[in-house]
Amino acid sequence: MIDSHCHLNFDNLSKDFSSIIERAKKNNITAILSINTNPEKFERHYQLIKKYQSLFISYGLHPGNVNSFNVPTVANLKFYCEYEYVIGIGETGLDFYRSTEYTSEQYQSFENHIESSYETNLPLIIHQRNSEKEIIEVLNNYQKSKPLKVVFHCFTGSNKLRSFCLDNEFYISLSGIITFKNANDLREVIRNFPLQRILIETDSPFLAPVPFRGKMNEPSYVKHISEYLSNFFNISQKKFNEITDNNFYKLFSKAIRYNEIS
Repeated sequence: MIDSHCHLNFDNLSKDFSSIIERAKKNNITAILSINTNPEKFERHYQLIKKYQSLFISYGLHPGNVNSFNVPTVANLKFYCEYEYVIGIGETGLDFYRSTEYTSEQYQSFENHIESSYETNLPLIIHQRNSEKEIIEVLNNYQKSKPLKVVFHCFTGSNKLRSFCLDNEFYISLSGIITFKNANDLREVIRNFPLQRILIETDSPFLAPVPFRGKMNEPSYVKHISEYLSNFFNISQKKFNEITDNNFYKLFSKAIRYNEIS
């Protein structure tokens, strides 16, 4: 199993880092992608994950952290994408849930991330909240010239976004939300989604799956998402893990595949 999206540098995970990793290993988690959300914290984040084989990192600026003074340039993004363990760009996208104060800056940041994805061939990790229509419009404009490599992380989209992902051969990543009792709409949207386009993630320390809902999340809990989805798709957990692991390495092709975290 692979946790394709978490935040190992956040305080409640990093302060207990070695134990977090040991529990992941005991639960047969073979790789973890830790997502960068603030370039100012990247170097320390990178030093944290580079100690272990089969831990990877992305580089990017979360749309919720964008302001008038910190929009990363394409050159800046490309520079950090050259780091050995950086295998993805983001998370990026548009987030109009809490504020639309920096809308133009969010668009510029998103587009710079897209341009750097083209130039580095690293996939985009997309965050969307209250911005589905706008993200589709932006990605459509770029898709016309050259196909993008994309995963919509923590997918909670509509049927329209589902169809958009299928039409463009994008991936979706499913989090602990899929296990929640009130997630019936999401379950219906993804019911017939092809397994070859699905990743799994914890988004830890957020969104712990059932039976840990409401508690701090961690990468080892991705096994509960795997268990739930293998039952949901009526497939053995072993086969489900094999498919989603292969999907991860197909999308994040820079990642070196190991049998375990060490």
